[in-house]
Amino acid sequence: MAMTTKKKQLLSLALGCVFLFYIINLNKISHVGDQQAYIEGSIPSQLLRANPRREAVPYTVPDQLPDIDPTEWIFLIIHYHKTGHDLSRSLRDFITNSTELKHNGEENAFARRHHDQYTKCPKDVDMRRSMIYVQVSPNFFCDIRTLAKELLSHKKKTKIKIIHLVRNPFSMAISNFNYHSAYPVIEPWVMTAQPCAEEKFFGVQSYPELLLPTFLEQQDVMGGVGLDNPLMYPEDFKALSERCHALYQNSFNRAGSEKWNYYNHLRHLDPTQGLELATIQMCSSGINGGDLLRMANNIIKLKEIEQQLAQEDCTGTGVPCGERIHTLTLSLDWFIQDPYGMTIRFLDFALGNAITKGEKIRIAQRYRQSYYRKVSGGDSHITKGKNVETPKGHIVDPVLLENMLRGHELLGRVLGNVERVVDDALGYPVDNGGGGGDQDVVPMEEGGVTNEGVSR
Repeated sequence: MAMTTKKKQLLSLALGCVFLFYIINLNKISHVGDQQAYIEGSIPSQLLRANPRREAVPYTVPDQLPDIDPTEWIFLIIHYHKTGHDLSRSLRDFITNSTELKHNGEENAFARRHHDQYTKCPKDVDMRRSMIYVQVSPNFFCDIRTLAKELLSHKKKTKIKIIHLVRNPFSMAISNFNYHSAYPVIEPWVMTAQPCAEEKFFGVQSYPELLLPTFLEQQDVMGGVGLDNPLMYPEDFKALSERCHALYQNSFNRAGSEKWNYYNHLRHLDPTQGLELATIQMCSSGINGGDLLRMANNIIKLKEIEQQLAQEDCTGTGVPCGERIHTLTLSLDWFIQDPYGMTIRFLDFALGNAITKGEKIRIAQRYRQSYYRKVSGGDSHITKGKNVETPKGHIVDPVLLENMLRGHELLGRVLGNVERVVDDALGYPVDNGGGGGDQDVVPMEEGGVTNEGVSR
């Protein structure tokens, strides 16, 4: 039957309303200067409680972004356990989908938590220009000049942009405990892990002896971070080991617990003890864990390169290191709060003017929407909401768990020192760790967001 004139008019009116609705929403773009914009989105309810400690340091939009040819650079995204596994893949794909760059198709650029026995740098590093790599938990235990050469893959014309994904150590520790104590088990390694075992690289190198040269000197290197004493002392590692053995497979905890595996402990110990055990493992198990301290070590090493080698010729080319090694440190907590704004910040650093502002906006919008869908859909890699649930159905507020960690005689001091190192790298004022200021910044989502949608 032919459509009547009236029906055509009604259909045209309906289509016009749809188009008008689209235009109205498009005009909700909020500009910062003339540089950035975002479209307001629907924030999942579990992300709506604010935690000022994790607020992102404001990002001042540059008046002029640099002209970057991505094909002249190596891109390396570094992350750790619970600082952004899935996020690192998303960032990688943002670049490969919007430029001619390719990634190596591998999970890592080189072996994770491994190094050359003699140089103590990552082994077999061969990264190339026009490529983007992802790397989890690298071992940067070598001197900074050797590390700089390895990062540049010993190539004279190579330049590298490093995106270092880190996290507040207290947030990281609680997320780690929540994730690995979940039922059903998410990662099978927790069934066989030996959290208190004395691990040695190559049978001879202990984790403390690899870390301590950095930690005992870092107050000089990190002058502005406000640490008057070393991040850790040799006896701190011994104390961590003793406490680990007191918690693990010790019948005083509960009848039969001497036969539990690591996962059983995380599930059935008192939550504060389970968190304590998981955090010790995340500090001192160098081969199968240890990422809290590895993260701090690597922040300091990259900072040393920035401070001490900026004007030094790295590989005999006459070009200073500072022009060839660029590092941006970003927090997973920031991406949880403001996935749109942090994506813009990442793209500005990585690509400059290589892609248009409009393309950056579209990428940031898509990422925000996909992240919110994951949170709302219950993705297993996101420990959504504030509460940790025990096997008996008891609910534990992570704020209480964080207070326990902060008040812990040993872990509170160690994680507090790591926190100051992280805060310094992120640009927080050392006195309070918070962001602020009246400069033009990329806006955060209206209503405030939090670190409670904790992503893997």
